[in-house]
Amino acid sequence: MATTQSKGLQTIFSFFLGLMVTAFVGVGVYTFHPSPQEQFAPQRQDLSRREVAVRNSRPSEELADSDRDQLGQINEERNALTDASRPQLEAWGRSTSIVLIIFATLVMAVSLVRADQLPVISNGLLLGGVFTMVYGVGWIIATNASMTRFAVMTVAFAITLALGYVRFVRRDAPTTPSAPGATSGEGLTDIEKRVSNLEDRLNKAASALGTKTD
Repeated sequence: MATTQSKGLQTIFSFFLGLMVTAFVGVGVYTFHPSPQEQFAPQRQDLSRREVAVRNSRPSEELADSDRDQLGQINEERNALTDASRPQLEAWGRSTSIVLIIFATLVMAVSLVRADQLPVISNGLLLGGVFTMVYGVGWIIATNASMTRFAVMTVAFAITLALGYVRFVRRDAPTTPSAPGATSGEGLTDIEKRVSNLEDRLNKAASALGTKTD
């Protein structure tokens, strides 16, 4: 019972560690590689304030033509701002995806170090790398650049396969005998029988020689 509880706690800790790693990488990337939305935020806030001021000046059914013209102009400025920010947001999404995948690869590579001695930490780091990889792939899927998206997806797929092979396949591969003549359990038993028969023969030969000498 205690062993089952311990394994359950280890699984929970590994999962929580994976989430913490993903959050840490995500916050770090956004801190040092912020979204370009921030540079357009003051303009968006100014347009919103102007729109609210016009709408609150009088009831909607009493708005003058000049007020409606101002609202139309505000909408045009907002649409122009959105069109201007879209290319920068797509470029930022691609670069953010690449950075996240790089960090995910590093985290999963670190999880391979001393995986047998520190299985709980290793599993947590591996989960964190997987979550971060999914996070980065999600960003690249949201972009419109099909070739870049395909290239990043291919790299992420290859990295996942390679690290999965190293982590689960190569480590668990059965070891082969170092030489063709390596003995198994049945071979050792047969050798013991032969040695025993040889000893019996030597003893009989020694007894026969002793009798003749007498």
